[in-house]
Amino acid sequence: MIELVYGNEIIPVKEHLTIKMFQQIYPEKEQYEEDPIKMVSLFTGLEYNKLKNLQPKTMLLLENFVLGKVQFQDLEQLTQTFIHNGIEYGLDNDFGKMAWGAWVDLEVYSSENIQDNIHRIMSILYRPITSRKGNKYTIEPYNSDTVEARAIEFLELPLGYWLQASDFFFLIVNLYIGNIKVSLEQRNKLTRLLNKGMKILPKWVRKKVQQGFTLS
Repeated sequence: MIELVYGNEIIPVKEHLTIKMFQQIYPEKEQYEEDPIKMVSLFTGLEYNKLKNLQPKTMLLLENFVLGKVQFQDLEQLTQTFIHNGIEYGLDNDFGKMAWGAWVDLEVYSSENIQDNIHRIMSILYRPITSRKGNKYTIEPYNSDTVEARAIEFLELPLGYWLQASDFFFLIVNLYIGNIKVSLEQRNKLTRLLNKGMKILPKWVRKKVQQGFTLS
């Protein structure tokens, strides 16, 4: 957190655009782009109407200071681990061992308004590290009951973490959708075979099978 001395006030200024701030901006992004006062208000917590009453020179200095201090992470490299509120989190990047519930939840959150669910998606992808040896680490098993509480914590994460992870996220969602498609095709194939097999059975046998009885 950066501190800005303004008159007799010490104003805390956030160093990063957080997920929560982005979610606030996104529905009105054009207004934020056109009105720097809204952006300064967002980063400083100062009331919009109070900022509007400042002299243009003072407002410009505030704007330059705030936007000049905002940091954006390098978007070229995916963040594997990070520390937030004293807890170290690691990315769940083993597709083969990812819990089925995690796949399903990721698909649900991506099919709804994804901007509103960024913190929940991050909460699924990143979980507390339970052990580490060099660059290798083990993370907490997926538990749907803990996702929401962690997601609330993740609202204050720098947006850069999501920007880095978004390509990875869309990759695994596409893999999930692809796996579901294959699974459905296999099930449809099995259904067709079963239906074909049922047609050649005697009627009395077919009736018992449909009722759930065995032939023994």
